[in-house]
Amino acid sequence: MTGTGGDALLRWADVDVGALAHNTALIRSRLRPATQVMAMVKAYGYGHGTILAAEGALRGGATWLGVFHGREALGLREHGFDVPVLVVGPSLRELLAPLITAGVDISILDVDDVPAVAEAAAAAGRSARVQLKIDTGLGRLGVRPGRVDDLARVLRDHAARLEVTGMFTHFADADAADPSFTDEQHRRFLAAVDVVRDAAPQAMLHCAGSAAILRMPETHHNLVRLGIAMYGYVPANVDAPPLRVAMSLFSRVVQVKTVRADDTLGYGRTWRATGSRRIATVGIGYGQGVRIELSNRGAVVVRGLRAPIVGRVSMDQITVDVSDADGVEVGDEAMLFGEWGGERLGADEVAEVAGTIPHEIVCGVSSVVERRRVGAGSATVST
Repeated sequence: MTGTGGDALLRWADVDVGALAHNTALIRSRLRPATQVMAMVKAYGYGHGTILAAEGALRGGATWLGVFHGREALGLREHGFDVPVLVVGPSLRELLAPLITAGVDISILDVDDVPAVAEAAAAAGRSARVQLKIDTGLGRLGVRPGRVDDLARVLRDHAARLEVTGMFTHFADADAADPSFTDEQHRRFLAAVDVVRDAAPQAMLHCAGSAAILRMPETHHNLVRLGIAMYGYVPANVDAPPLRVAMSLFSRVVQVKTVRADDTLGYGRTWRATGSRRIATVGIGYGQGVRIELSNRGAVVVRGLRAPIVGRVSMDQITVDVSDADGVEVGDEAMLFGEWGGERLGADEVAEVAGTIPHEIVCGVSSVVERRRVGAGSATVST
């Protein structure tokens, strides 16, 4: 079987920009017409490549982009993305001026952030676009509800330098079987909005990520933050719409050999042959994102068939039992997760075997693995 890797590549990830657009449009079709979509392209676009993820999202109808770090936002601007961008994480003092100049939305995560951002805006000679994050129960970043009165007061004191474009919160377990805590968080958020609204009359509201988007339409408001569903997966306890897998991870067979009964493989000799077996060594390992928990448990797709990973996952290699896949030879492609030739081995399935979540599987693909555009023109390596 021939994929898109090309002879020169040992490891690569195919990123289907068309699938990203499809998934975004599908989610967008389930929202009210007035509700916008912010595509979360943080963490290198959930491992898919920031630029490719942003392109696919905007093609599918997203009108905002969300990142965690200010440098991600500035990188989007440098690549010509002029749509609204929100930095949901902390903005370091040294990045405030360039973010303000670039028109990037900065998150206010604490009451003390307000004067610092206002001072940077004054130095830049323009207003800063800011959004207010309320910590309603996740316990990470944001202003606690008990301090929203102080937040409103400080915002009024610095109103000349700040344009409050949004208020948001982040749900702790919108994918839980019991939605009661998410409902409580939503009530806390709306109560905080009531307190701050006079100081931010034009601010849009957003609190729904992928799980709440698909389960709780009452949380949609003006904007939703589309994360893992854009990349083809849904959180637990969520009915899956017909999403498409957007990334497939590949490597190549670099050697094929026959082992005999009682031969062992890999560090720790954790696998022992019960008879004559054909073993392929594939040139990818935990150094490129293959979870070590897949040792003796996971599988790859080679020549259209699933072949089990045998022995311990190494830094740059895995060994695979290809006895049931006829004709496997050096140079053949092996898929670690994704969709290929009609066979789906999703990051969700891999995550279940590894005892984690699909977010970690896709985000865990190392940046040394080249991302290649497929499904939207000829293959090109992403930046």
